[in-house]
Amino acid sequence: MQLILAFAVLGVLLVAGGWLLRPVPPEHLRGSRLGNAVVLRPPRGRYAILAVMAIGPTLLVGVVAATAARKEGMNAGGLAVVVLVMALGLAVFAYFLIAERRMQVRIDDRGVERTDPLRRTVVAWTAVEKISYNGTSRWFLLTGPGGVRLWVPENMAGIGDFADRALAGVRPAVLAASPATKEALEQLAAEACDEDAAAGKAGQ
Repeated sequence: MQLILAFAVLGVLLVAGGWLLRPVPPEHLRGSRLGNAVVLRPPRGRYAILAVMAIGPTLLVGVVAATAARKEGMNAGGLAVVVLVMALGLAVFAYFLIAERRMQVRIDDRGVERTDPLRRTVVAWTAVEKISYNGTSRWFLLTGPGGVRLWVPENMAGIGDFADRALAGVRPAVLAASPATKEALEQLAAEACDEDAAAGKAGQ
């Protein structure tokens, strides 16, 4: 019975989380400005939802394992597997919880910098060797020297600024190599201009 309940709760978490995390347009196409730089941030609460989705199954594994151990006992191998699964779940939970506060992308005229809980990745605009756009998951992928990869989700506030800087900074030949990506950037840049115009009219 506990196992059935555990899978039922897990199913609800996955369905609800999948709906909440579906690709959506950014709330604002312009980001927070720090001098010449712009900081892009993900939608508030997105990584907190992922943290809940990670800790839920982890706790369920612990509850089901504890119940089974009381009733039938558990050998050393089974215990090791449970401990490993729970440790991985807790690690993922901690990653997403930290990401809720730390995850950001910073852009300026020189390049783009992505900061997440594990590392900081920097790519200069002129050093971008390839830029591509995933229309399903809705993110941009920049590839730099030595195979360095940097992801920029489209739902980040400030994605319009990213589009402007990418169109101005990435080498024309690199942009021309992916017409669909260039078109996506141009569309975001145009929408950001429309947002600026609407904000200007509202402020008059």
